[in-house]
Amino acid sequence: MRRWVFAVVMAGAPGIVLAQGTAQGTTQRAGGDAVAGRAVAQTWCASCHGVDARPAAASDQAPGFAAIAGRAGVTADGLRVFLTKPHGRMPDLSLSRADIADTVAYILSLRGK
Repeated sequence: MRRWVFAVVMAGAPGIVLAQGTAQGTTQRAGGDAVAGRAVAQTWCASCHGVDARPAAASDQAPGFAAIAGRAGVTADGLRVFLTKPHGRMPDLSLSRADIADTVAYILSLRGK
């Protein structure tokens, strides 16, 4: 019984990066929904960050999401930790775990765009 419970818990463990094929190519997901993540980003992040693949204008103080996605060493786990606690001028948004997972999935979907 314990092995079964452990297997179920591990199957749903956060931080697992999955590759999902789409009509536009392969998109990396971080256990979240990139479409929902875009909506979260538009609501909470767009006032400071350029949240689209090719933002019209981003704040001088906050990098665009595509730039973040393109940085070497950026991982789903790293983004998840960063969004859990605000840094620098970033406000404490108190995002839910689902919102964070969705936002991470959206950011990673911008790689190479």
